[in-house]
Amino acid sequence: MKEPINEVSKKILDLVAKKGDVTLFELEQSLDVSYNLIFLAIDRMVTNNQIHLQRCGRDYFLSGVENRNKLLMNDTCINEYLCQDV
Repeated sequence: MKEPINEVSKKILDLVAKKGDVTLFELEQSLDVSYNLIFLAIDRMVTNNQIHLQRCGRDYFLSGVENRNKLLMNDTCINEYLCQDV
């Protein structure tokens, strides 16, 4: 089971490197794999500090760990407010 997760992880990291950041919705639309593999890959990468995951309204925002400090605000409450669907 590790091999498919590794392949999905590589695809996710490549997409994040190409775009700089991506929402979970965009990621799901870009990859032709099951949600289970996407979630397992994201969980493993977050645990290993390879990617940063942040909730933004009803979606989640993925970015490279090197881009984490470049976010305008790190305050979750402020980010939740700004990312709400109006």
